[in-house]
Amino acid sequence: MKLTYTLLTPALAAAFAASALAQTSSNSLPDAPQATAAALIHPNGPTVVMDTSMGRITCQFFQKQAPKAVANFIGLAEGTKDWTDPATKTKQHNKRYYDGTIFHRVIPDFMIQGGDPTGTGMGDPGYAFADEFDPNLNFDQPGRLAMANSGPNTNGSQFFITEQAYDSLNQHYTLFGQCDEPSVLVVKTIARVQRNRNDKPLTPVVLKKVTIVREGRPLPPLPNAAPRKKIALAPDVVEKLVTYHPAPEKPGDVRQSGTVVLDALIDEKGDVESLHVMSGPVMLQQAALDAVKTWRYRPFLLSGVAIAVKTEISVTFK
Repeated sequence: MKLTYTLLTPALAAAFAASALAQTSSNSLPDAPQATAAALIHPNGPTVVMDTSMGRITCQFFQKQAPKAVANFIGLAEGTKDWTDPATKTKQHNKRYYDGTIFHRVIPDFMIQGGDPTGTGMGDPGYAFADEFDPNLNFDQPGRLAMANSGPNTNGSQFFITEQAYDSLNQHYTLFGQCDEPSVLVVKTIARVQRNRNDKPLTPVVLKKVTIVREGRPLPPLPNAAPRKKIALAPDVVEKLVTYHPAPEKPGDVRQSGTVVLDALIDEKGDVESLHVMSGPVMLQQAALDAVKTWRYRPFLLSGVAIAVKTEISVTFK
């Protein structure tokens, strides 16, 4: 049966969403989410950087409020904590746990879940630890990083990140981090990939590397970006993407009218990167170049790959 969340009643939607956070099917959640007041507690302690196949997610821990969960996550991420491989049942020592795992369950308007080396939602590190709840720390804003579980005090390695406030989760899941705003956009993108009826992405979304950054230390550089690609767009298509387009000014001592055609390259940020005159009255060419250099377009991003656009731009002086 394929679930269509937009057709569910609020109570049913919350119940189905709850099952996504369980490592087994035994867990359930209360009613649908309601907006709450902003969190009273600020993130503290180290930061975790998750470089995924669909972008970077950066979250700062709540170390004071959830010291066990934070220490566990750091130990598994850096390979300083021993764990049992859920597939082979062998003890692992000095081996990083999260690198190369996948997000095995994603639900739009709710969360993405990972932390299982088997990629099934049933794997764990071979142990469990107790919940840590703070009455002032709740799921009242997007980007909450929390432990998934199969009931009280069954935390292990699986975690989830929310994309919106979801107060029916409050005091049921150990909340141990807060992700920044750009990271929430990455979470939303991952949550909307094509998935099967069990909410597992059809194309794996890989958690390539997890880096722990101590306080006062710089974040690691971004992984090597994909090779830059250029696409050619028709002028009428590009015209619809313009966001800033002041009228060109004809030189005061020039009475000539006409059209200057320019060959343009627009970069990934929507800025005009380069211009070359293709045709048009010589006396109007510099004015056309000066005008178009100030124009701006919507960023050109496709499937997370940076795209530069080649096109022609016509500037008409009357």
